[in-house]
Amino acid sequence: MLSKKICLFLALTLVVQFSVGQNKTGKLAAIMKAYHNYNMFDGAVLVAENGTVIYKAAFGLANREWNIPNRTDTKFMLGSISKPLTATLTLIQVQKGLLNLDSSIDSYLPEFKNKPAAKATVRQLLSHTSGLQNYDIIKDFFPRISRQQFTREDYLEVFIDSPLAFNPGSRFLYSSWGYFTLGCIMERVTGKTYSELMRDDIFKKVGMNNSGSYYHTQVVKNRATGYDYQFGAFTSADFRDQSNTMGTGDIYSTVEDMFKFHKALSDNTFLNKELTALMFTPGMEPAKYGFGWFNKQFKYSNTDSAASNFHLGMTDGFISFIRRIPSSNSMVVILCNSSPTDFFGISNNLLKALHNIPVNIKEPLHKKIETLIGSIGAEKAILEYKKIKTDTVHFYTDWISMNFLAQQLYDLKRYDEARVVAELNTEEFPDRDLVMVTMGNIYSALGKKQDAILFYKKALEINPDYEEAKNKLKALKE
Repeated sequence: MLSKKICLFLALTLVVQFSVGQNKTGKLAAIMKAYHNYNMFDGAVLVAENGTVIYKAAFGLANREWNIPNRTDTKFMLGSISKPLTATLTLIQVQKGLLNLDSSIDSYLPEFKNKPAAKATVRQLLSHTSGLQNYDIIKDFFPRISRQQFTREDYLEVFIDSPLAFNPGSRFLYSSWGYFTLGCIMERVTGKTYSELMRDDIFKKVGMNNSGSYYHTQVVKNRATGYDYQFGAFTSADFRDQSNTMGTGDIYSTVEDMFKFHKALSDNTFLNKELTALMFTPGMEPAKYGFGWFNKQFKYSNTDSAASNFHLGMTDGFISFIRRIPSSNSMVVILCNSSPTDFFGISNNLLKALHNIPVNIKEPLHKKIETLIGSIGAEKAILEYKKIKTDTVHFYTDWISMNFLAQQLYDLKRYDEARVVAELNTEEFPDRDLVMVTMGNIYSALGKKQDAILFYKKALEINPDYEEAKNKLKALKE
């Protein structure tokens, strides 16, 4: 009976397509409406071209308890989009002569003397090449540490003795601890708090009046609540104390304020041309991370591409994404208060529409499977996945979102169901290191040590520099 219903649904499903005759604003609006209708977007979006906003809109609810809708001036947590702001703030201090890019951490923070990261430089912290590891090396960081309140000094103690992942400057490793350290350095050399510096040097300067550094006891007017979408229903997101995200993820903002930030970078309001160019210079492969931005080509057709700067942010119940195209002074920013969402797919399709490339939005298959897991369980849902995936006219498969389904089940301690989804993912996406690590984590939780070891090794075959896989493998072999 279930299969007949699904077949009927497929027959009635319409792929969202946009005619050549539609204007750009109409195309952008149709794209976002489609994603919202697929439960893939609740939040605010803004698109600019040639330095002018051509589309902005809001979808869904800012607060589900009170049925309050999102607006374009709703304030969202940015997560790691805070890092481009922190990088800009750091370079402002460099421009003032208060910081030197090539000075070491311990020259500003004496508590780092004789510690592993002592001689890593400001430049290396900005570009994630310091060797400082990320918080995920702590097995129970979530929720044991993430929910705790810290002074700056106390939080430095959490990681200050951690061994480096590599010699500073030799490789790339994304590190939120590195950006927290940048925040501490700026506070030390200026005598101001990070929040005060961000307010005085960035927000006030360009009229970003709806942005700030968040702390959970604050009452912030028009701030959205974060939600997770799990197996057909919304749940309130977990709590994280923002005292451990200073410099890395504690900023809230609006799409309109983020447009002001983009414009100020474009016209050198914050930084001179030399420092701005340095920020957007691609760094080490494969990330090509400059200072606070990934700097990679955006391919908007099979033959055409443009240089772009982008960053993703994820924090409890919020997802954000921004991409800039400097050559056309264009940008897309999405701020979402329901997780997960296809941030690359949404932003890529919006930018394709800007370039007059036909856009064809199919229904995300993982959303269908997510709902089926909620109603009939993982095993039956995966059987339906194998049937539905052949309908490539109406559905598309996104490996990141499918992996996230397995991760959600793992986080809920529904390990057997997580295993079913993760095993499918290893077959469907055998070249993805994250898929292999998720599988390893699930096998480890189920007590299947040898199976876990096998998949951590597979992750390292794909990506020999995957630190989490190395650490998990080491822990199992000890």
